[in-house]
Amino acid sequence: MILHGIPLLCLHTMLSCVMFLRAKQWDHAHGLFDEMRNRALAPDRYTYSTLITHFGKAGMFDASLFWLQQMELDRVSGDLVLYSNLIELSRKLCDYSKAISIFMRLKKSGIMPDLVAYNSMINVFGKAKLFREAKLLMKEMREVGIMPDTVSYSTLLSVYVENAKFVEALSVFAEMNEAKCPLDLTTCNVMIDVYGQLDMAKEADRLFWSMRKMGIEPNVVSYNTLLRVYGEADLFGEAIHLFRLMQKKDIEQNVVTYNTMIKVYGKSLEHEKATNLMQEMQNRGIEPNAITYSTIISIWGKAGKLDRAAMLFQKLRSSGVEIDQVLYQTMIVAYERAGLVAHAKRLLHELKHPDSIPRETAIKILARAGRIEEATWVFRQAFDAGEVKDISVFGCMVDLFSRNRKHANVIEVFEKMRGAGYFPGSNEIALVLNAYGKLHEFEKADALYKEMQEEECVFPDEVHFQMLSLYGARKDFMMVEALFERLDSDPNINKKELHLVVASIYESKNRLNDASRIMNRMSKGGILRSPA
Repeated sequence: MILHGIPLLCLHTMLSCVMFLRAKQWDHAHGLFDEMRNRALAPDRYTYSTLITHFGKAGMFDASLFWLQQMELDRVSGDLVLYSNLIELSRKLCDYSKAISIFMRLKKSGIMPDLVAYNSMINVFGKAKLFREAKLLMKEMREVGIMPDTVSYSTLLSVYVENAKFVEALSVFAEMNEAKCPLDLTTCNVMIDVYGQLDMAKEADRLFWSMRKMGIEPNVVSYNTLLRVYGEADLFGEAIHLFRLMQKKDIEQNVVTYNTMIKVYGKSLEHEKATNLMQEMQNRGIEPNAITYSTIISIWGKAGKLDRAAMLFQKLRSSGVEIDQVLYQTMIVAYERAGLVAHAKRLLHELKHPDSIPRETAIKILARAGRIEEATWVFRQAFDAGEVKDISVFGCMVDLFSRNRKHANVIEVFEKMRGAGYFPGSNEIALVLNAYGKLHEFEKADALYKEMQEEECVFPDEVHFQMLSLYGARKDFMMVEALFERLDSDPNINKKELHLVVASIYESKNRLNDASRIMNRMSKGGILRSPA
């Protein structure tokens, strides 16, 4: 019997899988699958889709990818919706390496990504700090007949801005205008910020006041961004005028508006006006947040009013207000600036047993403060208690240990990260490969590099160059040559840097003939004259 193209037994099996999954009886899914095979019933797309989607939504991506691999092995074709859902789930969990791996599987299966999928992946590549790959997606879209839209451009612009690549953002904006792609509110807000970051306050001012002519009504983000641009350009009069203009015209003001203006007053050394503004916002029913308090504490600290800063901090801690890492770090810096090192150390030590902030936050503060012993202790306690859910916490610890040449600890964090089901980002992979090299565990480095490639991970050039250096360190020149040839045929690799890295490896091992051969090859290929 057939129901909408699905064999009834298959449908019943699929529904049973759903029930088991919802009851979190994950092992039964395997049993049901075996039962289907014993009955000579081949799992179809719907069965696989159910398993993959539910495991994904439950955050069990290793299991989800296992079923994806099984689907591919059974030559059951997925569809764009299935892959897109997995990409979006990975993106929301900030597991960008996994999202990239799934995107590569999508294309490998012969499915054409649509505009939404491409726009999502521009964001993913950007979040993974693979900026070249994000930009190349725009080119790929055009080649397959999908024209980038306003969302495509604004997503790429946002990626660049988040990573302080303002010149690159300016270039993308120029391309957007050249392509006559219409601007939207998000694009205008981002570009006001970009102009401000590049000390182009006049251009930011001009774009803001021309928005209405383009049919775009500025929102509170537009006003807040221009306020910040005025403040950073020391245009304090313009900032105050715009702030009061918002009030005269009944334009919404929020906590960001007040935080920006408090910072403006602080920068103009008017700390009493900054304090009064915090009172004004409370009178208007706008509650200060951690940034408000950290800004005021910083202003008071610089004004020499450390007693007021310390009293406010203690009041906040006892009042139950959320104390975030910025607020903690601001108070620590205020103590250190005043020469009260013991007070700063006491705050850092308290983070070893945090009670007012999450342990993940405490780990980030301690790691960024370079407190290896305390950060390690809290990290291990939190991990054992199952409290480390944020992938960036692992990244912080890998970075901390790598900076301090604690290579065994880098590997420890990495193994915990993989054990928890997270894919390492490209930055973590580079640091882990370096740690394996320092520990002379070249086989493990090689296995990791190959495993990540098999998972369709996309690496920045630095990761490939790191692996070349490791092959050179163990004098495996056959692998150096093999990887060099493969990378040299990859159009996305910087050829000039590749040749220089390989030549340097040979030179360091006193293989001068090989170093000369690589340099000659670079010269003959015209690579030496090409831009880096």
